[in-house]
Amino acid sequence: MRTLPRIFFPIFLLILFSLLAGAASAQNLSASNVFAGYSFARATLAFGQNANLNGWNISAEKKYLPFLGIVVDASGHYGPANISAVACNGASSTCYVSGNVQESTFQLGVRGSYSTGRIRPFAEFLLGATLVNQSAQGFSNSSTGLIATLETGIDVQLTRHFAWRTDAGLIQTGSFPNGQNSLRASSGLAYFF
Repeated sequence: MRTLPRIFFPIFLLILFSLLAGAASAQNLSASNVFAGYSFARATLAFGQNANLNGWNISAEKKYLPFLGIVVDASGHYGPANISAVACNGASSTCYVSGNVQESTFQLGVRGSYSTGRIRPFAEFLLGATLVNQSAQGFSNSSTGLIATLETGIDVQLTRHFAWRTDAGLIQTGSFPNGQNSLRASSGLAYFF
């Protein structure tokens, strides 16, 4: 089975969010927005391993009140990592092999914000799902799980419709309090309509 290159998925989602944004603007939601940007994640993997991953983050916010909106968020992070593999080279214990990690998240939640002049600080709480693929030579592992994200950020207005967004937050995978915590930071362009 042939798969499309990774770049097509974020482009598809950005087009989808843009279409949704066009429909929302017809309903006079002047403070709603879409965002696309670079994202970094310090992901906690199985067995306490950590990986520095680079990728993308896109989101769309539909405003219901001047200070409250509903957010749809998707992100993808990719990079190398030492992956745990059981029984390496015939050994009966766990060892680590050099491999790659791909992490995708899809979330829905609420964002509170307050605009003052050209600055709009915000905080959001998101719930959703994650898919993590780990692969190395002769080994691959996939897992899915529920996630919760608590994030804060700031938008700085550049023009009437565009702002630069920077945000950072904590992502918890699995059940509280035994889940795995990861950090995520994103920066990019937001379009307000």
